[in-house]
Amino acid sequence: MNTPAPPSPYGRGHRALEIAAITFVFGSLVWIAWRIGAATSDIGDVAGLAIAAITGYVVSDFLSGFVHWAGDTVGDESTPIFGPNFVRPFRYHHVDPEDIARHDFVETNGNNCIVASPVLLLVLVMMPRTTGLLYYAGMVIAFTAFFIICTNQFHKWAHTKSPARWVRSLQRARLILSPEHHSIHHSAPRDKYYCITVGWMNPVLEKLRFFRYCEAVITRIYPRALRPHPDDRPS
Repeated sequence: MNTPAPPSPYGRGHRALEIAAITFVFGSLVWIAWRIGAATSDIGDVAGLAIAAITGYVVSDFLSGFVHWAGDTVGDESTPIFGPNFVRPFRYHHVDPEDIARHDFVETNGNNCIVASPVLLLVLVMMPRTTGLLYYAGMVIAFTAFFIICTNQFHKWAHTKSPARWVRSLQRARLILSPEHHSIHHSAPRDKYYCITVGWMNPVLEKLRFFRYCEAVITRIYPRALRPHPDDRPS
C-alpha cells in the first residue's frame, strides 16, 4: 500500500475561518466564565462545577479517541470529502509524527475551534442564569467543548521535544497527554490508545475492546468501509 501523502496546505480563506473561530471561542469562554462566577454562590455550586469539569474532561478524551480511531481506520484518502480532509491528516501523522509540532497556534487549534463554536453558541443561548439540572448539563457540554479545543495543543506538546517546564510537569502528573503514554499508540500496529486529550480512557477502552467491537459492527454493516492504514512508517 502507498504511503499517505502530506495534507494539502490550506488557503487564506480557511485560515481566516480558523482565526474567526478562535476569536469567537475565546470570547465565548470569557462570557461563560463570567456567567459561572455570577451563578456560583456556595460550596455546593463549586462541587457541581468540579464534577462537570471532570466529566467534560473524560467525555472529551473519549471523543478524541473515537474521532482518532475513525480517521485511522474508516475509509481511505479517496473517500469523498471525508478522505482528503479527515483521513489523510490522521494517517500522514504516522509518517511524520513531529509534523504537528511545527504547526503554529492557529493551525494547531483552528479546526477544533471551528467544531466547538456551534456547541458553545448553543450553551450561550440555552444556559440559565441560576444553577440547576439544565445549568450543570450546560456546564458539562461547555467543559467538553473547552477540552476538545485543548486536545490538539496537548497532542502537539506530546510530540514537542522540549516543551515548557510547566507543560512537562502536567504531562508527568498525567493531567494532560504525555509523550510516554502517547508513544503506545505510535508503536506498531498503531491500533490502540487513540485518546489524545489526556489518555485516561485508553486503558478502559482497551480492556473493553471497544474499538474492536466498533470495527466488527462496521464490518457487519458495510464490509468495505474499514480500510486499516498501511504500515506507514517512514523508510
